[in-house]
Amino acid sequence: MLDMIWEEQQGMEVIYQWVQWLQNSLLSHLGFADEIILSKGDLTCHEDGGDKHACRDDSAPDVIITRIMRYDDDKRHEAFLHDIHDCMICFSEFPGVDFVTLPCHHFFCRKCIQTYCKIHVKEGTVLKLTCPDTKCEGVVSPHILKTLLAEDEYERWEKLLLQRTLDAMNDLVYCPRCETACLEDESNDAVCPSCLFSFCTLCTSHRHVGKQCMTAEEKIRKLEERLKSRQERGDQNLTDEVLSLQAIMRDAKQCPRCKIAIYKISGCNKMTCSNCGHYFCYQCNFAIVGYEHFRPGACDLFSREEIRRWEARMNPGRGRVEDAPAPAPLPQGRYRHPCPTCGKGTPKIGNNNHISCGSCQTGFCALCRKTVHKTSQHFGPRGCKQHTPDRD
Repeated sequence: MLDMIWEEQQGMEVIYQWVQWLQNSLLSHLGFADEIILSKGDLTCHEDGGDKHACRDDSAPDVIITRIMRYDDDKRHEAFLHDIHDCMICFSEFPGVDFVTLPCHHFFCRKCIQTYCKIHVKEGTVLKLTCPDTKCEGVVSPHILKTLLAEDEYERWEKLLLQRTLDAMNDLVYCPRCETACLEDESNDAVCPSCLFSFCTLCTSHRHVGKQCMTAEEKIRKLEERLKSRQERGDQNLTDEVLSLQAIMRDAKQCPRCKIAIYKISGCNKMTCSNCGHYFCYQCNFAIVGYEHFRPGACDLFSREEIRRWEARMNPGRGRVEDAPAPAPLPQGRYRHPCPTCGKGTPKIGNNNHISCGSCQTGFCALCRKTVHKTSQHFGPRGCKQHTPDRD
């Protein structure tokens, strides 16, 4: 770094800049925090019986720095063990020896973090077993889990983590002969690494290059035949596959990541997969992140059927909504909010303040009546609240 500073300013004085960099940037450049703990101890840099706190002049810089950093970490850990700290879960005070420090450097008392891990393993939510700090997404390392969980709990965690990881893979299929996990290629073919069976992932039969695969209806019939012959064996996996395919053929949508069948009973078209946690649009089945996908001229946040059901609940006793007379204009702020573009009153869907005008399809805010282009920018801690009830 000193050579780099010198090369960038050829012919200029660099001594002062060198000293300034060494004072202000050296620690962070070497990976230290705010200071280096070098108290009386056993740094043991000497090799000739001299001062144990001194390093030989001919020692390599990487050797000296590594020793200093290791010594600094040991002293910080020793000080942590003797101090009293607060657990951020139970808010109780304990000595450092009663805490477990995660790889993200957040620490919690052993009892709290052990209970936290056991609950996630028991409920099967191993993908959510991360640092309990709400602003951290660090993982709980396996060697820490092994000290916190019983042997059977740790084995269950390993199996669940493997299964959830495999289920989240888009190109993973199972061999129809030996149930070994296989990778699917772009042509919907796979080769089992265990029994070397080459098969079509759509119909699970022998690979048929250049031939049309069976239709979904034919696949369901074939699976139902196989199910009847294997019911005595209690093949629940095949039963689930048949039911899943039948549901997909009716009205369910598949998650674009893990391909599991998803039903939308009610609510908006932003769906969250219960298996892999992926967000997607129920209308076009595309993967999404926030609400920016739902805008005028694109997909609707709420379907027409959902709006009609909501209007029927708001106007009971009128029979079918299509046959009901046009409702009289309601006072502003009660149930209908005027569009800033065309002025037509549009009701909120539930408590959602992001309204899409039924006339001109303009998206606007029910609170400030401003046009909303991006939901994440308009609604939030510094903007309007996205969900509030209407006032009478």
